[in-house]
Amino acid sequence: MNLSLIIAYIIVFLLSAVPLFEAFVVVPVGILGGMNFTMTFIIGVLGNLATLLLLIILMDRIKRWYLTRQERNGKTKDRKSERAEAIWKKYGLPGLAFIGPFFVGSHFTALMAVVLGGSQKATFWWVTLSVIAWTLGISILVALGVDFMNLEDIQFLSRFISD
Repeated sequence: MNLSLIIAYIIVFLLSAVPLFEAFVVVPVGILGGMNFTMTFIIGVLGNLATLLLLIILMDRIKRWYLTRQERNGKTKDRKSERAEAIWKKYGLPGLAFIGPFFVGSHFTALMAVVLGGSQKATFWWVTLSVIAWTLGISILVALGVDFMNLEDIQFLSRFISD
């Protein structure tokens, strides 16, 4: 494994850890770019889950900050919060954990799940299962699409990370 490949995996880990990017976006891009499916999947999911775990551990502080910020702004809920609450009421924690990441990201979904009454432990496990399922599903579709459409030449990262 060469240095540029190691750096590429570190970038996958770091970008997956950022709430705006998420593993289910970064991992398929890495696979499309020519990175190894299994390694990219594992590293991307671990990056996403690292910050999700940190968020869950610090949830009490974050929850207080979030609710204080909402009160200070003079509104009880923003549009994302209202959407999360509607999903929560209709489908509960499992539904929010699986639907939320696709619309607002796994980190905000976890925050809203705890704010709406989910336990930290249950929220972590449901959102973890969701991150794994979404990332695996989208990554498989991308990998199959590359094979089916014979797009091996689109692997734009391969010139930088060739073995």
